[in-house]
Amino acid sequence: MANQIKLTFGDSTEGKLEAGNKEINVSYTGKAMAPYELFLGGFAACLHATFMGIMRKRKLEYTEVTYDVTGEKRDVSPTILTKVVTNVVIYGTDPEKKKAIMKSMEQAEKYCSISHTIQNLDAEMEFNIEFK
Repeated sequence: MANQIKLTFGDSTEGKLEAGNKEINVSYTGKAMAPYELFLGGFAACLHATFMGIMRKRKLEYTEVTYDVTGEKRDVSPTILTKVVTNVVIYGTDPEKKKAIMKSMEQAEKYCSISHTIQNLDAEMEFNIEFK
């Protein structure tokens, strides 16, 4: 399975990322999404898609999930990730099924391919899960 993007820059650090018929602006100066913001967003999206699939297989329900992800990078070049903190809030679940839902999130972390990529950097992964 292959993914393909096209990233175009003029004579600046502002560019346009295209994938199929979708596009988003990219910037190193705060005018648009920064590369690591895109990466962390991709991680959260991958984690959620994996979590959702596991939850559906187990016939577990929720109404909404939010992911607040912070990535810490080392100061020396290359500035790779050293720690990723993921705060997850899961809304609208059956209180009696929290244990099964927690296990589903643990499995999602294990099987999400981007999570695997981050772990291969030897970055510390911290997950905090809250139910509302």
